[in-house]
Amino acid sequence: MRRGRRGPSLLATAVVVGGTTAVVSSSMQKKGAQQQAAAQQEAAQQQQMTDLQTQQAELAAQQEALAQQQAAAAQPAPAAGNSLDDQLVQIQKLSVMKDQGLLTEEEFQAKKKQILGI
Repeated sequence: MRRGRRGPSLLATAVVVGGTTAVVSSSMQKKGAQQQAAAQQEAAQQQQMTDLQTQQAELAAQQEALAQQQAAAAQPAPAAGNSLDDQLVQIQKLSVMKDQGLLTEEEFQAKKKQILGI
């Protein structure tokens, strides 16, 4: 009596199972590669954000320094020499220049007021 075959042979079953394993393995490798690429892209974006934040902080510091320089330039220059002795020495030098005819009375008075901060 002949037995009729039912279903695929054992060899055919092994080939199908082996092929399925290869397809699943390949699919998992592709998925892993995609996840790795996505992670690398996210890391690159994070680095770009960090770089932009650093640049913004540097720009803000530069703008602050520029604002301070502009504010300092807008203020009148302080009288040369802070101490009273320095001011007196400068006024004496101006007086000598006035006496020598190098300065007029008006120039002398204007310079003296500038030195005294008047």
